[in-house]
Amino acid sequence: MINSHSDKMFRNRTYILILVAIITITIIGAAMIISRLSPNTTTPTTTTSTTSGTTSLTTASTSTTTSSSTITTSATTKTTTTTTSPTKIILRLATTTSFDATGLLTAMKTIFEKQNPNINLTWVAVGTGQAIQIAKRGDADLVLVHSRPAEEQFIKDGYGIHGVTIAYNDFIIVGPNNDPANVNSTKTAVEAFQKIVTAGVQGKTTFASRGDQSGTNSRELEIWKKAEVNASGQAWYMETGQGMSQTLRLADNLQGYTLTDRATWYTLKSELNLKVVFEGDPILLNLYRVFLINPEKFPGLHHAGAEKFVLFLISPEIQSFIGNYTKGGQKLFKPVFGRLPTELNIFDPYEDQQVGYWMSKLG
Repeated sequence: MINSHSDKMFRNRTYILILVAIITITIIGAAMIISRLSPNTTTPTTTTSTTSGTTSLTTASTSTTTSSSTITTSATTKTTTTTTSPTKIILRLATTTSFDATGLLTAMKTIFEKQNPNINLTWVAVGTGQAIQIAKRGDADLVLVHSRPAEEQFIKDGYGIHGVTIAYNDFIIVGPNNDPANVNSTKTAVEAFQKIVTAGVQGKTTFASRGDQSGTNSRELEIWKKAEVNASGQAWYMETGQGMSQTLRLADNLQGYTLTDRATWYTLKSELNLKVVFEGDPILLNLYRVFLINPEKFPGLHHAGAEKFVLFLISPEIQSFIGNYTKGGQKLFKPVFGRLPTELNIFDPYEDQQVGYWMSKLG
């Protein structure tokens, strides 16, 4: 009887322990489910402080981007912070080919992004006409171009704002070493083009044109107009529809003439069997101007980032960098922000107004 009673008590205790265990597991499981369903998505941060043998544990909710843990002792304090890198802004520049082909833009990108680690500067290098069309579609945050007539229309149409000239160089005429059109003897760019026409009609030479509505192409067409020549469609006149580098190479292959900006010429001349046959006419002045895109046209553009890049370009440091940038031992561009009247004797009320605007931003 005693043994039977003892066994019964033992079984009862066992049942109770099993029941307690089941209840405990159920409570823990329910707590875990509730915690997973909780709407709080922040990351808990645990801070442990130890001072003179006393330890306290504190848990607090913080944002998921930054978490900190601090361990304090009587001798030292050490703080470790882990921060998730913010997403970079993609700043899109539509630019003339010369700033790209010479490597200047790549060199400036390195400096700009070091100063602005949250911005990734990207660009498409095309002719001025195409660059402006890209901007007018809202596919660029700013433009860097070199054709005054196209720029004036860009301003008039309400797309380009706060345009300012940052640098200049000049256009030159290059051709074969034997100069079959005798261009080297001429005094003006118009006369040089007329000589090329005469030699072209005689079958002695060709002329390679970009034919792409670029700043260079626009200046070429201006000279043809002054020379009273319609070159399009002539057997000696070749239109590439491409950039300056490709057009120079075609002129070299054909042993003909072309109009080029000096910067691209210096960059490629060691690869070409051509020479400069004419330079120095005032009509060949080549001004580079940078524009913001009107945020009223495209509110979603990175206007603040574009402003930072313009301020970068006109800063004394980068103006000096542009002026000292070389290829083959030759300087390619001359910085000119704020100095058109004094350095080039160009007086432009719009330019003066925008120089004042940007000077106020520089501080």
